[in-house]
Amino acid sequence: MYQVLTCLSTEHDWRLVLLAAVVCFLSSAVAISLFNRARASQGWTRAVWVALDAAVSGCGIWATHFIAVLAYDPGNGAGYSIRVTVLSLILAVLINGLGFGIALSNPGRMFAAIGGAVVGIGVAAMHYTGMTAILLPAHVDWSLPIVIASITFGIVFGALALLVASSHDSVNRSATATALLTLAIVSHHFTAMGALTLVPDPTLMFEGLGISPTMLSFLLAGAPSSFSVSRFRSPRWTVGRRGR
Repeated sequence: MYQVLTCLSTEHDWRLVLLAAVVCFLSSAVAISLFNRARASQGWTRAVWVALDAAVSGCGIWATHFIAVLAYDPGNGAGYSIRVTVLSLILAVLINGLGFGIALSNPGRMFAAIGGAVVGIGVAAMHYTGMTAILLPAHVDWSLPIVIASITFGIVFGALALLVASSHDSVNRSATATALLTLAIVSHHFTAMGALTLVPDPTLMFEGLGISPTMLSFLLAGAPSSFSVSRFRSPRWTVGRRGR
């Protein structure tokens, strides 16, 4: 825990950390809203809502991660592998879609918890894949106990988020589920960053397509706009309500 706190206090730009937290909260709020719409629909309409939820939540996790990574200052110039960066986004979307699908496949609370746990696994898959996208003249060492703790945080809070979201409809329930999903993402990320140790090695060379932190910043700036579009421009079809 001391290693995590030290990483946060000395190696991060807190302005970008706060921005990452805001993006995470907004995307989580939209994800829970879309999850509620999917719960209130059936058939192919539900499938569309789940797909949209997977895309929005996956982009939200991805944007949160890389904004927070830009806040991390290891003291070396960094680049990012385009292919691995895109792969991390695809993993987040696909695994989140699987998690939401499991949570909605059965009204039982166990399915909601399992689906939320899968979403937590998606957060971890995105994070650790995204970390391999960073190109630095250094070797990366991981603290296994802290890695396990980070994955556990994501799974536990993700399960609680969808468990709460699947209970009776209310504003308080949605707010609580949003807070838990935000906590799943944020607690995982910053705990995982505390597990990281960089060992400089100037002999390392990188080949292939890469992207600079500046260009990545422009890409991230466009990600939050997708949240507002999905939140306020609902599809034109009618969503069927479940029978009471």
